[in-house]
Amino acid sequence: MKHPLRILFATGGAVLMVACATDNSTSPLASSQAAAALVTAPLSFGVTNSSFVGSSAPTNGFVPMGFSANENDGNNNEHEGPGWGGFMGGGLGEAFIGGIGFGPGIGSGPFENFGRRDDDDADSEESDSFNHSDNCVFSTTTNRVECPTITHDGLTINRSFSFLDASGAVQQAFVRGTTNTVNVKKSVSGTVTHHETVTSTVNGSSDLTVAGLASGSTQRTVDGKSAGTDASTGTRDGVAFTASRAAGDTITGLVIPIQEEHPTFPTAGTIIRSMTATVTVSGKTPSTSSRREVITFDGSATAKVVITHDGVTKNCTKPLPHGRLTCA
Repeated sequence: MKHPLRILFATGGAVLMVACATDNSTSPLASSQAAAALVTAPLSFGVTNSSFVGSSAPTNGFVPMGFSANENDGNNNEHEGPGWGGFMGGGLGEAFIGGIGFGPGIGSGPFENFGRRDDDDADSEESDSFNHSDNCVFSTTTNRVECPTITHDGLTINRSFSFLDASGAVQQAFVRGTTNTVNVKKSVSGTVTHHETVTSTVNGSSDLTVAGLASGSTQRTVDGKSAGTDASTGTRDGVAFTASRAAGDTITGLVIPIQEEHPTFPTAGTIIRSMTATVTVSGKTPSTSSRREVITFDGSATAKVVITHDGVTKNCTKPLPHGRLTCA
């Protein structure tokens, strides 16, 4: 039997890890503990679907650094934030910046496996419809496939799916070739212990819709939203601290063309991402940092990115499908 969380990552797993490049020489509050907390996403984003590259592994929980040194060593390099050279929250998911070939068939892009278990064989007859072996059941009340609650490593996870064909008619399962639109809703809550002395209370949810999955589709369209928080208490180097983070995103009208065996990237739509963090170290003044990223795709090979970090705004660009984020 597969690890239970692997089912949850059937969609989220398509969002590949992207390194979050840094340019801290010009980053506001590059030395603050709270700015460093914006580098990774809250733990809930490892379970839910979003543009953040998150992880629910306890080892990825945030812990303030450098307690044995001063908060700022005078050179603005004691604690690093995401800077102007990369995206916050672990980075921007590969599915949202391109470099992936979207072919016309199921299994040829990062949004192809919505609603299917990741242990189904894409070439087997069984994978042509949603696999109910994990006891997910279609509800005539909600017109959704409702899955039983999963509890794992202190987290309680709920998820459900809806399936529509190209005409908008409800389907009771994912049907390969005819299912055109899939909506995935997930929520997670609980408490996890990490780094031996740190306890984090986790909450999060996501609501993501992908259309254009049916045979003959020429593009995928993605819309969604997510939100997540974690609140942590613990000690490091014998010093007590508390930390809280809140993050979320809204994906609107993201259009990704389908091209056989060729890299493709969004040609329309926007992604708005935001995150705030507050870190309080015993004996020191609380540190707070916030960041907002607005990413716009206009059909060109360059995404427009507006970043506002702690009140400072910069206009940036990112070549597609790959290229370094640069800011004016």
